[in-house]
This record gives sequence, C-alpha cells and structure tokens, in this order.
Amino acid sequence: MTRRYVLVARPTPSGVDLTAVGALAEACGIGYALLDQGEPTIHDTLDSAVAADLPVTLIPLAVPRDRYLETWIARAVANWKETRGRDLDVRVTEGIDTATGFDDIVRALMNEDGKPVTASPRAFRSPAWSRIPEHTEHILVCRGPRCTVYGAAELHRTLRQDNPKALVTPTGCLNPCNLGPLYITYPDGRWHTNALGSAIENA
Repeated sequence: MTRRYVLVARPTPSGVDLTAVGALAEACGIGYALLDQGEPTIHDTLDSAVAADLPVTLIPLAVPRDRYLETWIARAVANWKETRGRDLDVRVTEGIDTATGFDDIVRALMNEDGKPVTASPRAFRSPAWSRIPEHTEHILVCRGPRCTVYGAAELHRTLRQDNPKALVTPTGCLNPCNLGPLYITYPDGRWHTNALGSAIENA
C-alpha cells in the first residue's frame, strides 16, 4: 500500500520560509503541512489523504528536535480523528536530527569556512521600520495550534478582507484555546471568542 509522507513544520510568530519548506518537500517528492500560523494545516493534509484513500506518515521538521512540535502533531491528529469520525492510519517519525548520518552532515559543515557576511547595517536601521502603519484599530488573531484547528486561517483571511483600515496581526497562542478561534481588538481590548460565522460579521 502506498503511503503519503508529509513534512510538518512549526513556524515562528514571524512566519516560516514556505519557499524553503516547499522546495525541500518537492525535492523529496512529498508534501508539507504547518502546525500553526499558516496553511496547509495538518487537518487539510489528513482530509486530502482520506479523499485519496492513503495512509499518512508525518515527519516533524525541526532542528534540534522540538518536543512541542511532536506533542502537538499528535494532538492535532487526535482532534482530526475525533471531529472527522475517521480512523485513518496516521504515523509519526522520529525527529530529523535523530536520523542516521545527521551528525555527519553537521561535521561536514564544520570543515567549510562558510561565506563572508556581506549584509549592510543600513537594512537593520531602515527608516521604514520607524513608522507605525496607519490604522483605525489593531486586531490580534490567535494562530496557535488549537485555534488553527478551529478555523483561525479562515478567520484571519476574513478579518483582513473585511477590515482594510485595521492592522491585522497573527500571533502565537493567546491562551484561552477552548474558546477559539479568537481575536482581540484594540484600542477597546475586547476579546472575540468562537469567532466564526456570525461572530465575524459582527467584528
């Protein structure tokens, strides 16, 4: 039986280099998913695998090993099985840095001098990063693992589309996860919980 193999990355709050993740997945002839902060999600991946009638093996993409990533991959899969009512064969590998030969790769890099750093310090202090963007309100959208499962991607897109004068910023976990997806508006400091459907319309 053919299996579907998928790299799973955990973006930082600043995002992830999707081009690099996609290139690695393509070079390996497999797909990729994001734990949080973006798409495609683990749920998207498993939905697609069911449609193709393929079992799935998820490969945590983190160096060094990220126990948080591995724990939340398992939780996301468990949530998917519960909410979809499906019993897809889903497995998870060890972290990439435990693979045979990984330490040899690091040692090989130690034999290289590397490339000179040629970046200009001007980019670090660019005037563009001294200006606060014009906005009528600031909306913080939780893109943590649970809110991602609960529909934060759709919420984020909708808020950006429906509030063009607002500064809409994705964040990591904002804590009251079982009330997600959620966002906070400023300057009023109001929390908007279970924010899909009519809740978005009232934003």
